[in-house]
Amino acid sequence: MSKPNPFKDRQARKAAGVVVPGQQGTDPASTGSDPAAIPFAQGRPEKMMTLADLPEPIETPDAAGDLSEEEEQILALCMRGVQQFEDAWWVMGKSMANISNRRLYRKTHANFEDFARDVFKKSRPIAYEEMTAYAIGELLSARADKAFEENSNGVSARADTPSIGKKAAGALNPITKDYGAETSVAVHETIKDATGKTVTVKALTGIVQKLPRKEERELTQDELMALAREVAANTPRTVPEKPATASQPTALDGLRNAVTQLEAAHRALAPANIKKALEEDADEAAKILASAKAAADKAVARASTSLPRAT
Repeated sequence: MSKPNPFKDRQARKAAGVVVPGQQGTDPASTGSDPAAIPFAQGRPEKMMTLADLPEPIETPDAAGDLSEEEEQILALCMRGVQQFEDAWWVMGKSMANISNRRLYRKTHANFEDFARDVFKKSRPIAYEEMTAYAIGELLSARADKAFEENSNGVSARADTPSIGKKAAGALNPITKDYGAETSVAVHETIKDATGKTVTVKALTGIVQKLPRKEERELTQDELMALAREVAANTPRTVPEKPATASQPTALDGLRNAVTQLEAAHRALAPANIKKALEEDADEAAKILASAKAAADKAVARASTSLPRAT
């Protein structure tokens, strides 16, 4: 049995004379090149969007020239998704992924980076992080395909509260990029089970940073989950339930903590991360790397002076 195609259904409704979602207001094709002049989705539409209304963000690297009629419709639909669902971050992320992967930004801009800056007011790194994270929100939101509901004040309200926030999903992006969203979800649930509570973004970021990247050491999903469980179980709580009075951290504890932080910094300085940073801003990345080297040299020098000399 073939999977329903909401976008093709909308095309059929259009052919039958029914207004296609995302085409309220002025026809995008009739506007000029000024992005501010594109009046996507004027007012509150009769039917609110769901994730099922958006097509999959298919890569089309060869797309060029004017947008086709179908591309115009997808762009209008994605812009409507961005405007209606700024709080539903996973829908906005999928909308941006469509605009980027399908090269729909070429209607008004030469590249997605400029489009994201001018239209979404987002830097390229932030936009791409949100585009990577949307799949996690989609999987973890049990009711992600339900539309907004209208409350007593006539204002759109969430009908599908996600079980993970945008920042937490973003913290899982290294796993998503290496192994996919399904594995990220499994790791997230494993960490929650290991800690017995909702994990803070800070704690989640720290745990993920301690997991090896795929290029360093490729793991199966079971191995990754087992390692995540071990790291999470050994991660101290951010806020202790009671102030520590009986036993204060020892000097050895401080040294162990310093080594843990150094190991996390080493993983964060993975070749892939460095390469990406150099592509974003070579000069700034070089300064950061120089600072990292200086800090590492200081740590080596300080540790070396305290080690017993070989005889």
